[in-house]
Amino acid sequence: MKGRQMYTMPRQGSGESGSGYSARSSDLSLDEEREHFRRDTERQALFQLEKARTKPVVFAVKTNVAFDGSLDDDSPVHGSAVSFGIGDYLHVMERYDPNWWIGRKVQENCEIGFIPSPAKLENLRIQLAQNKTAKVYSQKGTQSGDKLGRFIPHKNKEGPVKVTINEDGEEVVTPAEPTENVDTTGGASTLVEGKAKKKGLLGNKVETVPPYDVVPSMRPVVIIGPSLKGYEVTDMMQKALFDHLKRRFEGRIIITRVSADISLAKKNALNNPSKRALIERSNSRGSNLVEVQNEIERIFELSKSLQLVVLDCDTINHPSQLLKTSLNPILVYLQISSPKVLQRLIKSRGKSQTKNMNVQMVAAEKLAQCPLEMWDIILHENSLEDASDHLCGWLEEYWAATHPPHRGEPVGTTNTQQQSRMFRQKPTEEDQEYARMRERYEEE
Repeated sequence: MKGRQMYTMPRQGSGESGSGYSARSSDLSLDEEREHFRRDTERQALFQLEKARTKPVVFAVKTNVAFDGSLDDDSPVHGSAVSFGIGDYLHVMERYDPNWWIGRKVQENCEIGFIPSPAKLENLRIQLAQNKTAKVYSQKGTQSGDKLGRFIPHKNKEGPVKVTINEDGEEVVTPAEPTENVDTTGGASTLVEGKAKKKGLLGNKVETVPPYDVVPSMRPVVIIGPSLKGYEVTDMMQKALFDHLKRRFEGRIIITRVSADISLAKKNALNNPSKRALIERSNSRGSNLVEVQNEIERIFELSKSLQLVVLDCDTINHPSQLLKTSLNPILVYLQISSPKVLQRLIKSRGKSQTKNMNVQMVAAEKLAQCPLEMWDIILHENSLEDASDHLCGWLEEYWAATHPPHRGEPVGTTNTQQQSRMFRQKPTEEDQEYARMRERYEEE
């Protein structure tokens, strides 16, 4: 008919009516493919995680940041991210990919999982900084958006106000007391950084602290006190502890003597290749530092056996000497609480020790003034036997934290006994003399 416009309806089942359906089906197939790929990747990651349970520890790190994997878990296996705080120790078995390692926190009942790599933590740090910057700009925008609010304090919603009534009965509005800015967004942060260290003459420059510091796989044990090394009382009491540790941890311990001054092993100097090159080209002090670095590397190598490593250091008499090294040792304070008891012990060693009594008493006083946070364990028992039991109990707990049950004990006791014998020194005349001194001390 004229004047009428004919419209053609698409037939059911034709390609025209199914165009939208085919697009939706292609989207569904794409989502299914992505889900299949994700599950396959997670399955492979889970297999790699289970396989790593039987692998040895490759290296260990100490954390300078805190990470909460439960807040934003994007690890290869959901729910397997390892959370840790500042100052924790981590054992790493392998590098899974550029963003994740496989390892565990050195603590009892901590399972193996995925640890964020330094690159992953750096990305989180940048993201956190960007979020803070965006928040600051948004706050500035809202503050400058309504300039009229500056002149009408009654309607100021940016901060609390204080309303009072003056003597004439008029209402007076004043700003409330300022309070600290608190993040009220309600979301906790996945990454928490430690305090940035300032450097430079005026402290203007901020030193960038790495998220991890590489440390020995087993923290070496260093016993300090009750006074100076090289004097009979201190050497006698420390060697009594060494003997007790040898018997208690037979096949699980390495006791080695360190004659080099490892307090010179500063992390910044030895880890920087340019500084190390200058050290090696310098004078006799440089040669000493090279010897120190070799000693540090030897201690790292000993710790890879995951046995307890005890250092008999000739030059370490104060915990501050080891604070800036990469060893992160277990600092043990062998304490004699009463100065009079220490004086009697020094006098009992004869005139050769009595003439140096003042030096020993001053050193003991300096150790007593150290903050408690500098020590991992303080042995203040009245008898060496009780002090030895105290130390052994602490080290048994550390052993349990570093050797989870699924890893099992070292394979074969004969091998561990042979390894421990390799690092033990043959008895010398000094050891025999010490044995006689100890017998006299026990008789007294």
